[in-house]
Amino acid sequence: MAKKRSNGEGTYWQLADKTWVHQITLGRKEDGTLERKSFTGRTKTICNQKKIAFLEARKRQEQEVKMQEEEKIRLAEDRLRLGHYPEAETLFSEAFPKWLNLYKAPPARKPSTYATYLDLYQDHFEPFFGEMPLYQITQDKIQEYYQSKQLTGARKDGRPGGLSPKTIRNHHMVLKDFFDYAVSKYNLESNPTAGTTRPGVIAKEMRVMSQSEMRIFMEEVMRETQRIAILTDLFTGMRIGELLALEISDLNLEKQTLSVNKNLIRVSTSAISTDYPNIRILNYDPKKKTHLIVQNTPKTKKSNREIYISDGLCELLIRHLFTLSNSSWPNPDNLLFPSTKGTHIDPKSFEIRLKAVSARCEIKKVNPHALRHTFATRLVEENTPLNIIQDILGHASISTTQKYMHGNADSERTAIETMSDYVSIDRLAVAKPLSGAKKRPKFAGIPLPDFSTGQTKSQTA
Repeated sequence: MAKKRSNGEGTYWQLADKTWVHQITLGRKEDGTLERKSFTGRTKTICNQKKIAFLEARKRQEQEVKMQEEEKIRLAEDRLRLGHYPEAETLFSEAFPKWLNLYKAPPARKPSTYATYLDLYQDHFEPFFGEMPLYQITQDKIQEYYQSKQLTGARKDGRPGGLSPKTIRNHHMVLKDFFDYAVSKYNLESNPTAGTTRPGVIAKEMRVMSQSEMRIFMEEVMRETQRIAILTDLFTGMRIGELLALEISDLNLEKQTLSVNKNLIRVSTSAISTDYPNIRILNYDPKKKTHLIVQNTPKTKKSNREIYISDGLCELLIRHLFTLSNSSWPNPDNLLFPSTKGTHIDPKSFEIRLKAVSARCEIKKVNPHALRHTFATRLVEENTPLNIIQDILGHASISTTQKYMHGNADSERTAIETMSDYVSIDRLAVAKPLSGAKKRPKFAGIPLPDFSTGQTKSQTA
């Protein structure tokens, strides 16, 4: 009687094409049937080699599964002994910056966005949570943070009092985002921001100039060096960074538009690097605390746009450029609104000038955002469709429905032309009249000055 083969020893047989088959029995399946594995080869030796390789791989897999099970048991024992997983003992001051650098730093995010997160961590999160292990940051601790910020705040402007409800809600969104990540990364039981209560946000009334205030403001603006920049902001509703980043090439006389495709912003030096793509750092000095940078992308995707400008504003811009060409102002970067030194105007300086104009007019303070809101309000008063205003202002969305609505060139041009009634060329002109002006397209074909060559006014004449 033939000796019975044990599991793994197997049997051999040869097929009609001389191929050898080696079959082994591995055991029984859950349903009781035999579990077999077959190997084929030109010789028995090849079959046997395949079997050995398979069994070794199977053994390694079984060992890995066993180790994983043992690790689960160990973690469960640690969890039972400590009351939390060991990974959750990581300090907030170690975990948060790592998350920040991985998910919020350029090139994943724009430097301006990263700078906001970095300032938030350094000014608020690190002093409160910094030396705490993650497992100790409970829902109650998060709520305590919100309460303290609402009472004391540590405001950047140094004024007493707490942070605004909107600011605290912004803090909450960042913490929620981080702890969503930390739940899986550091084996936290749950996200401690869940269930917390934030203060209700009361929408403050935005500063909008009345029509009478607007006329007084415009007359007073004419005493300012950067009067055309201010008027352009008022009649296009651009964000301040978009306005001050404009170059002469962004003014298209054929289409009578201004192209918004970049943004000027001041950020902390710690948030930028010379290796970051899509930015230009102005006058970089690592010893400086902050820098002006030009980002090649505006605030949002919707912000990248062309804005149609009225005849009155277009003529003011042309007069402005020819006035510059007949002045001693340098402008090596061909900026539409250079400073007297030929550099980009700092947004803070622009805001200070608006405040000064407001004071001289004896009206409530006007800031760049007030110009934007005033512009939008005038368009609403003229019954301009909201989706057209959305496109002009570069808002990401008004509502879910309006995400699918798009303005067209004729509608936008008509909307912009409603602002022409406020522009009096006789009163606002700051340069000698242009010769040969024609009806629409009245400005097409006019060669604009080029300041990058360093030519003098006599050379450009």
